[in-house]
Amino acid sequence: MMTVHRNSFELFAMSNGVDDTPQRLEPASFSALGALELQHIERWIRERPILLGEDLKIVTHQFAGFEQAKDRLDVLALDHDGRLVVIEVKRDASGAYQDLQALRYAALVSTFRAEQLAEAHADYIKKTESREIDAEDARRELEAFIEGGDLDIVDEDVQPRIMLVAASFQPAVMSTVLWLCRAYRVDISCVQLVPYEVGGELLIGSSILVPLPEVGDYEVKVAQKLHAATSKKATAAPLHQDQAKAFIASVPSGRWTAYVDVATAGGSPNGAMGVGSWLSNKGEDVVHVYRVLNRRGEVSEGWKATDSNLPPDPAGVRALLEREGVHFNDEGRADQNQRWTPEDWGTVISVTDTDDAGAPAG
Repeated sequence: MMTVHRNSFELFAMSNGVDDTPQRLEPASFSALGALELQHIERWIRERPILLGEDLKIVTHQFAGFEQAKDRLDVLALDHDGRLVVIEVKRDASGAYQDLQALRYAALVSTFRAEQLAEAHADYIKKTESREIDAEDARRELEAFIEGGDLDIVDEDVQPRIMLVAASFQPAVMSTVLWLCRAYRVDISCVQLVPYEVGGELLIGSSILVPLPEVGDYEVKVAQKLHAATSKKATAAPLHQDQAKAFIASVPSGRWTAYVDVATAGGSPNGAMGVGSWLSNKGEDVVHVYRVLNRRGEVSEGWKATDSNLPPDPAGVRALLEREGVHFNDEGRADQNQRWTPEDWGTVISVTDTDDAGAPAG
């Protein structure tokens, strides 16, 4: 049986209003219009990320700072949740290997840390806006875009999102994308950009082909079900709350610790985000909970005490810690030399065990 090809996006003209008969407009091609991937399409995306269907913060473009490869990543962005978004652009057809290329970039980007992103964004600003900016200022710009305002969240995300952008996609690429979405829950999407010339004006139609926005929740549920049926999900080790509580209680006056340290001490090194949620909901039962900060030594902006014996707000937490001897710099970050780590706790436990073992019986 012969398969009839239909474009995913069609545009029709109604020159004489609603009583007219729709006339199909033939799409143009970016190559025939003289539009280039780097100089034009990538620039449009960087200047108006909403072209891809959502608000994104551009981190950098044409990035070539990978140690393992000499390739250049088209566009790297952040979404409001603080997740990295790898954007791979093709001018007209996707080609046979756009999906594989994007997966390679995602693998390389998955190792990026907050400091690397800040440096890359500072370089990007200098090149594209001719504006001098250091890594700290670049970091603040990125954090202002993220809900929660902490760029360190990227350190805990090893699976960046992927966006494939093209005027059309080969069936093999679409099949691969759907398989990755449904079987392995890879957050990958296909965005189709189609140019039209109408009355001497250039129009661009933008369509999200995968996943369909209208059934996004359904697709997620199907993917979760299929994934659960075919493989065991790799999850972080559960947090041993009693052990985590003991670690927090061991933090001496004049010292502080971080969520990631609590997670590590509790047997869940990748569970820092879960620790934050746990302490924000039930922290009043944890001794010295106010001594837990983010890894940069900052008091969480979301701190809200439910116990009258605890400081009521972030300013109160900092004031209490300063009275206890913790030093903060002008940016509100505690001295890293005063950070209490699982290794410090282990040393204390070892000394205690040794003393107990050497004590005379009786």
